[in-house]
Amino acid sequence: MTPIHIRCPTCCGTGLVLLTGVYADTLALLRAQPDEVTGIDMARLDGCTGPAMNNRLAVLEGYGLVASRRYGRKRLYRAVELKP
Repeated sequence: MTPIHIRCPTCCGTGLVLLTGVYADTLALLRAQPDEVTGIDMARLDGCTGPAMNNRLAVLEGYGLVASRRYGRKRLYRAVELKP
């Protein structure tokens, strides 16, 4: 059976979608940090709740834009450098 390909109305077939809203703001804020930071530190800078910021960072990590590592009980986040 031949696979059926459908053009995505969001990306118009490119496979890329523009990052907007709170995710773009969160990534910009993370990129402005000189070192790795926790989700709670980011939440204090942004003015949102800790769980909201951790959820945003988890989504960005799923997109491959953010990396994290465990440090004791904390999870430290950093922005991933994208290659053009």
